[in-house]
Amino acid sequence: GPNSPTWLNVINVTIGSSFFFNNPKVGQILMILFSMLTGVTFYYIGASPVYSITISLTLLAFIILFSRAYSYMQLQQSRILEKNKEIETKQKDITDSINYAKRIQYAVLPHEETIYRSIPLSFVFYKPKDIVSGDFFWFHEINRDEYIFVCADCTGHGVPGAFMTVIGSSLLNQTVIDNKIVQPGLILNELDKQINFTLKQQADTFTSVQDGMDLCLIKVNKASRKIILTAAKRPALFFKNKQLIEIKGSKFSMGGMRTGQKVFDEVELNYSEGDVLYLYTDGFTDQFGGEKGKKYSTKRLKELLQSVYRLPVNEQKLKIEQSINEWTGSHEQVDDILLVGIKF
Repeated sequence: GPNSPTWLNVINVTIGSSFFFNNPKVGQILMILFSMLTGVTFYYIGASPVYSITISLTLLAFIILFSRAYSYMQLQQSRILEKNKEIETKQKDITDSINYAKRIQYAVLPHEETIYRSIPLSFVFYKPKDIVSGDFFWFHEINRDEYIFVCADCTGHGVPGAFMTVIGSSLLNQTVIDNKIVQPGLILNELDKQINFTLKQQADTFTSVQDGMDLCLIKVNKASRKIILTAAKRPALFFKNKQLIEIKGSKFSMGGMRTGQKVFDEVELNYSEGDVLYLYTDGFTDQFGGEKGKKYSTKRLKELLQSVYRLPVNEQKLKIEQSINEWTGSHEQVDDILLVGIKF
């Protein structure tokens, strides 16, 4: 009688052949005919009728099993394709919404032309981590001689951070433009109060939002060549007479749970021609990169600014952008980046 390798060969040929048919229905019919033909062939070469029928039925069983498995795989594949399509559609909807939100956020930010009209020797390097940003800058010209500039970093980045920037901008408009509060320390106190009130950050509620922002605010008087600086957890770097001065901000953030009275000290600085002031958020110094994947660090930023502060502002911006891009390399951007330079 026929030996087992012949069985295995026949089974392999039967199952394997099914893969060659683009149309499973045609494939199944041909395989059924093939299995019957195999039984008949075995009978003609001397196998008993029972043995020949057993071979045909065994091959038929394999074909049924294969057909079932094939149908199941097809079903699963169509489900996966359906889900992928659904995910792609949702992803596109979300991205479209966020891109539209970006347009709204940029509409809320001051136009850079407005800033340059009042501060011609300035630049804003703004690089969100995601499409929308948790960092923002704010500008208001009080009169021909005085202006206020704010460089702020809200809790979080992406969509939650962007919501906070819109709240921050509108509260600054309300405080400075509507309520005419122009004293830096008072602006920060009022802003802190308004953020707490807007987000209802009361200790006794379970729904309180722990969000807030760190920022640096400057009020510049061009006539008297004075800068009044006050900050919430954000330092500033000031090149005065070729010397670098680091101005530390207060240890309090804007908003967040209240912990007693917050004090926002004012620092008064006199400037002369050629002095440069830099305001920045922590996204720049916290960026991982370099050969060892370390943070960019304040030390490295100081060295970079030391090497560029004498250059024209547009060249400074270019060098700063090159430096952080080279540092980041293949690493992911960890936070929103904002760095502002003002040359007096």
